[in-house]
Amino acid sequence: MEIKIFNTLPSTQKYLINEVKSNNIDNEICIVASHQSNGIGSRGNSWNSVDKGLYFSFLKKVDTLPNDLKLESISIFFGFIFKEILVANGSKVWLKYPNDLYIDNNKIGGIICNIINSFVVCGIGLNIESKMFHCIENNIIDDVNIFLQSYFNVIHEYTWNDIFNKYRLEFSRNYNFSFHYHNELISFKDVKLLYDGSVEVNGRVLYSLR
Repeated sequence: MEIKIFNTLPSTQKYLINEVKSNNIDNEICIVASHQSNGIGSRGNSWNSVDKGLYFSFLKKVDTLPNDLKLESISIFFGFIFKEILVANGSKVWLKYPNDLYIDNNKIGGIICNIINSFVVCGIGLNIESKMFHCIENNIIDDVNIFLQSYFNVIHEYTWNDIFNKYRLEFSRNYNFSFHYHNELISFKDVKLLYDGSVEVNGRVLYSLR
């Protein structure tokens, strides 16, 4: 995959979304920014740069995704593969449902996906400044190009079934957390993870906790 690195962008996600909508891009590409001034976070909140972080968004054609992947679960799919690359290189990161990267009980990053035209626009932000983030000591992200290419090179090797069977074994790590849904505070201990990536809560099937 082609990788373009910018010193500063308001948001790699917004940049790619605008480029696709304007028909300026029609191939898969990854945009990296050393700093972001107006990144997109959970619930529409901003995700701005820390002193040292990795911020990138990439395009994948929808028709290249696994046939068994439900589009509502693409953040889990891309996020878990990214997590696996980090863990293989010595990190203790895990994927909190459905799109947050954690070490222990501390959030260090997140994944956000949008579907624009025939593309998925996936953005990942990662705080590699914190001492909790073991990748710093191991210099895992010394070379951004090499690190990201190692991620993109393996995405096509996975089906949703591959990812789900691994992720469900780790889902219990969510049990220390709760989430608000409408006016309820729901413990992950009371949630059942379903095969398509949704969760069942008291007979209700949810594809998003937002």
